[in-house]
Formats: sequence, structure tokens, C-alpha cells
Amino acid sequence: MALKRGPVREGRKGDRVYTPAWCAADMVAHFGPSGEVLEPCRGDAAIYDRLPAGSHYCEIDEGLNFFNWKQPVDWIITNPPYSKMRPFMVHAFTVAKNVVLLIPVRNLVSGYGTVREAITFGSMKEIRWYGGGARLGFPMGNAIAAVYWQKGYRGDTAQTFYEDDAVNARPELFQQLDLQ
Repeated sequence: MALKRGPVREGRKGDRVYTPAWCAADMVAHFGPSGEVLEPCRGDAAIYDRLPAGSHYCEIDEGLNFFNWKQPVDWIITNPPYSKMRPFMVHAFTVAKNVVLLIPVRNLVSGYGTVREAITFGSMKEIRWYGGGARLGFPMGNAIAAVYWQKGYRGDTAQTFYEDDAVNARPELFQQLDLQ
């Protein structure tokens, strides 16, 4: 099955990249966010539209800046701006118990301070690998993964890999997608 690519949005290269529908559907199906959920970078709503009813969102283009969000939530799941990865991650840790960020993984491990801040919140519970950026239509070739932290977690980090047949896990989230 061929994967449909996500378009790059205007703005700083690498910062405004839409999450492809197939990836958003897999993230929500795989991690299963529940309770109070926030999508802090709604963009074209690829992730948001698959979240439980009543979920919250921020979108800078609508004047809803995530850095102004103070209400505690159970989950944050998003594709954040990569140039603001560290402050974005730190703020997410202040308001959520569970955080899933779709990121070029090198952005997480390239700064020692970023690694230390992440470990202070809680260890990575899982890394869900999606492949290189080109597979998602992103303007970089780096390895892309959804990294999941849970507040206070101190166990091992699971690693899973998206396969094209992930549609079989929760088909209702993939209905009406053109994956050709």
C-alpha cells in the first residue's frame, strides 16, 4: 500500500509540517489518549479530528498559543514545531500526565539539557517509529517517531514500528482515508 504524503505548510522549514492522515490515525489508535486530551498544534486537524469528543486544541494561526495553556490535561498528542522542541516539551510536561510528540528523534537526543529535562518528568515509555521524514512527506530525511512520556514513569522504553497494515488495528479510525 502506498502512503499519502503530508504537505509542508508555509513558514520556517521543518516547523510547519502537516501530519499525514495515516500517521495521525495510527498515533491515536496506538496510544489511545483518553480523559482530558489536548492537541496543542492542531494545524489541519489530522490528529485532532481522531481524538475523543470534547478534546481541546491550540492553534497559533487562530491566536490560541500553546504556551499560554495552563489547564491540566491527561494527554497531549501532537506534531510540535521542531525549532521550539525543547520549550514546547517542557511546557507540555507542566500541564500533562502523558505526552506524545511526533518528532525527528535527533531533536530529542541532540541536547543534553533536553534529555535531562525529559528524564526529570518521566522516562520515555515508548518510541513508535514511522521511518524517515520522506515517508511522511516531511522536508527532512531524519528518523521520525512518536515519542511517549508518562509522568513519573521509570521503566523500560518499548520500541514499536509502524507497518503499512496498521489499519487492521482499529479500522474505524482509518475509514475514508485515501491511502493510495
